[in-house]
Amino acid sequence: MKYKNLIMPAAALIILAAVVLTITFCAGDGAKNRYSAALYFCNEQETAIEAENRTIHYVNRQELAELIIKELIKGPENPKRHRVIPPDAKLISISGVDEGDVIVNFSKEFQTGDKKDDVLAIYSVVKSLCAVRDVYRVKVVADGADILSEDGSIIGFLTDQDINLSTDTYNSEMREVTLYFPSVEGGGLGKEIRSIRVTDQQPLAQYLINELIKGPQTEGLYASLSSETKTHSVEIMNGICFVNFTASFAEKNAGSAEQEKLTIASVVDSLTELENIDRVQLLIDGMRVNNFGSINIFGLFARDESVIAK
Repeated sequence: MKYKNLIMPAAALIILAAVVLTITFCAGDGAKNRYSAALYFCNEQETAIEAENRTIHYVNRQELAELIIKELIKGPENPKRHRVIPPDAKLISISGVDEGDVIVNFSKEFQTGDKKDDVLAIYSVVKSLCAVRDVYRVKVVADGADILSEDGSIIGFLTDQDINLSTDTYNSEMREVTLYFPSVEGGGLGKEIRSIRVTDQQPLAQYLINELIKGPQTEGLYASLSSETKTHSVEIMNGICFVNFTASFAEKNAGSAEQEKLTIASVVDSLTELENIDRVQLLIDGMRVNNFGSINIFGLFARDESVIAK
């Protein structure tokens, strides 16, 4: 009888341990969330990117973002699709996932030397990550450094809408844009309409700033921005265009009070020609600053048609 009493607790302990192990295993598996991912790879003709569905199990949003990138690096499962990220590229870090502004830092192998291939790889990352809830925009860098487009400008944050074309390809087209430059004879800004070639690798607003930096093509107008002016990025959010200049902006563009006024008006009035821009925020190295010469540029600027020559 005593022997039996000793055996029964031992059996109960074994059963209890099995139950605990089962619960622990189930809890661990239950902690994994399931995400139906749309991962973007090149199509069979290697002319566009298209989605491939894949299920990813993850614990938190940070891990989900990292797993999406790792799956992109692995490449497609469908043999009719092609990888867009080089297989030797490594994921160094991902930041900003919880804030919705994600920066993906790859090793230097991400860049192939072919700008079109690099842009398609960036598109793949942006579209795949922007499908995650509350991820609004994505920027891709290589070894911590900005990636440049074919025209030498920085490819900054992109949203899904920035590249949401019918084919999701690296496209180029001619666009007619309206720019405003100061008049040599005084009296404000003169209008210039020109056709420029744009690609879908950055917002049209960035091209407008690039054209302002190039200067006018029309006789009687002069450049509102120095040819040495550089930007970190030009981004649009909720109708506001954020133009992020480098630290040398004031040094390169300051002048008389009238010149500074026309410089700001040239930028703002040119950008607000676009339907998706209502106001403009000027930034220096990503920060709002008080003064550009005699003008306070801390706040938002709205379109000013009073300075446009009739």
